[in-house]
Amino acid sequence: MTFALFFGIVPPILLLYYIWTLDKVEQEPIGLVLKTFFFGMLSVIPAVVLEIFGGGLLSFIGVPYDTWLYYALDCFLVVAFAEEFSKRMMARFSIWNNPEFNYRFDAVLYLTASALGFAAAENIMYLIDSDLGGVLGRLIPVHTICGVFMGYYLGFAKTAELDGDREALKKWNRLSLLVPMLIHGFYDFTLSTGSMAMVLVSLLMVVVLTFRAYRSIRKVAAEDRPL
Repeated sequence: MTFALFFGIVPPILLLYYIWTLDKVEQEPIGLVLKTFFFGMLSVIPAVVLEIFGGGLLSFIGVPYDTWLYYALDCFLVVAFAEEFSKRMMARFSIWNNPEFNYRFDAVLYLTASALGFAAAENIMYLIDSDLGGVLGRLIPVHTICGVFMGYYLGFAKTAELDGDREALKKWNRLSLLVPMLIHGFYDFTLSTGSMAMVLVSLLMVVVLTFRAYRSIRKVAAEDRPL
């Protein structure tokens, strides 16, 4: 249990601290960041409910199990939607109308906090019954990548909301969910197929997107401006 708690929580906390230190313009209150992290942990609950419902729906409509069609529908429309929607919902509940949410980088920080909170809770549940190989597998930062891109688009969504631009608000809100869903769904799908070629594709994708997310974080932090 101690092993699971350490490897489940410490890496997400360290990564969150690093992103928090990048906020040079107006550093966010650590209490609010941790609150959003905790809300991200709680987002596991609605995600599980949605995944159970979605899995039941696939069975009800007769999608044959253990086929690529089933994997695609389950990974993209059930798991990815359930988890990304839940992380975004809980983060928005935590910070969307908070006066501290007043810079574009704040969206990246808080959505990444929510994603890392989700990852920490998921890691703990997974690692309790896992071995070292499972631990290393859970350290792959897919939730973090999704949180960065989700926060990037939600920063624009918040700006559009404050500007009264409803069309832009809808556009950025859609992208804030769709892009993380595609990343998350594709990663899960490649692993579900059992194909070594697809696994290598997924690992390459993670490396490329990790680099892209890292550059995006630093770029948004350097060019940060008030909402």
